[in-house]
Amino acid sequence: MSDTPSPTSSPLFLPLREQSLLRHLSDGTPPDTPLEQAGLLVAMLCRRQRPPATQLQRLLHDACALFAADDGPAAQAQLAASAGQDARALEAWLGVLAAQDVLLAPDEVMEAVLAASPDAYPGADFQTACRITLEEHTIHFPATSLAEGDDEDIGDDEQTTHATQHNGLFTSEQARVLRAIAANPDELIDLQAYAGTGKGHLVLALLQARPGRYTYVAPTRGQVEAFRARLPADAGTRLLTQIEFANAIARHAAANGLTGGFVPTYRQSTLTLREAAARLGLPAIGARRPDQVLMIALDAINRWCASSAPSLQAWHFQRSLGAAQLEATPFIAAAEFVWRCMFDPVVQKGGCLRLDAGHIGKWLALRAVPLPVSLGMVLVDEAHDLSPAWKQLLATHVPGVVSLGDPHQRLSGRVQRWSSAKTLEMHQSVRQGRQVDALVNQSLALDDLGEPAPFVGASDRATGLRRYDDWSAVPSTGARLYGSLWRMLLEANELVARGARVHLHPASRQALLKEVDGPIDAWRSAAAGGPGQRWESFVQVCAKRGQADIPALFAGGFDAAALQRLLGQLVDADEASVVLCLAQHAKNLQFATVSMAPCCFDSGHDARALHSPVRAAYVAITRAQQQLWLPGDAMEQLQLSAQRHDRAVDERRRQRRLASGYPPPRR
Repeated sequence: MSDTPSPTSSPLFLPLREQSLLRHLSDGTPPDTPLEQAGLLVAMLCRRQRPPATQLQRLLHDACALFAADDGPAAQAQLAASAGQDARALEAWLGVLAAQDVLLAPDEVMEAVLAASPDAYPGADFQTACRITLEEHTIHFPATSLAEGDDEDIGDDEQTTHATQHNGLFTSEQARVLRAIAANPDELIDLQAYAGTGKGHLVLALLQARPGRYTYVAPTRGQVEAFRARLPADAGTRLLTQIEFANAIARHAAANGLTGGFVPTYRQSTLTLREAAARLGLPAIGARRPDQVLMIALDAINRWCASSAPSLQAWHFQRSLGAAQLEATPFIAAAEFVWRCMFDPVVQKGGCLRLDAGHIGKWLALRAVPLPVSLGMVLVDEAHDLSPAWKQLLATHVPGVVSLGDPHQRLSGRVQRWSSAKTLEMHQSVRQGRQVDALVNQSLALDDLGEPAPFVGASDRATGLRRYDDWSAVPSTGARLYGSLWRMLLEANELVARGARVHLHPASRQALLKEVDGPIDAWRSAAAGGPGQRWESFVQVCAKRGQADIPALFAGGFDAAALQRLLGQLVDADEASVVLCLAQHAKNLQFATVSMAPCCFDSGHDARALHSPVRAAYVAITRAQQQLWLPGDAMEQLQLSAQRHDRAVDERRRQRRLASGYPPPRR
């Protein structure tokens, strides 16, 4: 998690309200008071170039005194402007100022200052009053007891921890959540918090306050190590990836005789599908070979493990069998056999079948295996992606669980609610400023999760919203995010050719490697005089999306060898000047500058894509700290993409009903 608890620099606040600036832009009228007139003068100056802070402070003081003494004419002369500009012009002004680390003062601060002193600039006290996002809070932790291990994994001895307190800078929401966790050490707490609201800051505060009281679990090694680097080496905290957590629970269950002697830990298969099917003795079903039957069974098992169903059902096979689902009984039997083999020590000797955290969680949940008390309270990051089985296991954990998630970052489907939990929410960002409020809230409103609470940017963060007419206008540094795999590939190739230091996000790189052979092989076949249907289909799809230059890349000689040359020229993230990433892979990242390509908003064309384009856009929008670049028609295109995605979801549901033997609904 990459939430930033405090700003890296202190922005300069101008004594000027948005409504006063908008009135000036729309009808050319300067603000009514000398204080806001001085603020507008400095804003006009900072749009071109920001002088040093001390110089600006002096200018605010002197200009305010001048306008107060002149009573009108000086302000009219100095602040003359053409009228007729609208809210889009206001957004542009705010974006340019934010890029200079200059913000308008919060309205609540301005109201108080204007009431007290409309003719004089308050100076340093004014700047201090504007920095209101984080304040000093003291969190009291009562005495508790927890189990402490006597083996290398998890044990059962009990240890008492004394009452303590933790001081730090927190938003009012963060402080409220921390106090609730401290006061309810054995509760199940479901924290639903928007991106950038400081979930990571909360976790760090808990780990620092009570190092032995909590176990932190995150999906990736990078998230775990990010916390480890910020804690003392001797802190004694338990930081685990989801795989390590699953393995630890399985080993503890085996040590207590709950697994029949087999320890179902994470493992990769060492065999091909054909070899694995032969070792299992899996028969063919109809026209499908044993290896095809195994592939269908594994896909259904994965879908089952991601559901709350206690047993395999016909609908788990819908993706693989389609209309053949009406005859799914033999495939269900085959999948049940494969499932038993996955947890058979004889079969798994040497790594026959893959076991991941989802499989292990389902297997443990079916046996109602309890989590060890010695884990203490478990802090689960990215909990919106937890499977129902893991939620079932965690819900019964006696020392309590804190589920940290954001339903809008679950890229597909809906988050299954906890059966019984104390729900808390956070909406106040510590990463982004108020300039992006409207944009983020528009994306939330397009999601299908009901009426969302408003996202609130920090009043003392400078996040400039910049709109471009042409992609060539965006900065050449920072992060570039895409909704199209092929657009990302084309730009990676062009940027590397120009000598840029490019890093490709690992998940996006993996997605590219999985798909790129398709158009390469299709062009090679068509160019050699072979079947050209696949290439023609690819060209038509690209043309429909306004990406006619994509087929030209492959037709121009971009083949497997060119791909390997490109990959060899990419650099590590810490050496890169620009990072390329698909929007849906941007979770847990943050950058000073984020540029979102038009394809981030014009998506949803591919019926195979299961992730929500709205949620992917929300994830991408909330990555920017200082500058966010996006096309002028971004939200209009995102609304169309949401409609395409909804139609695709409805069509998949209709096909599932038909495949399951249900008649189509009457119209």
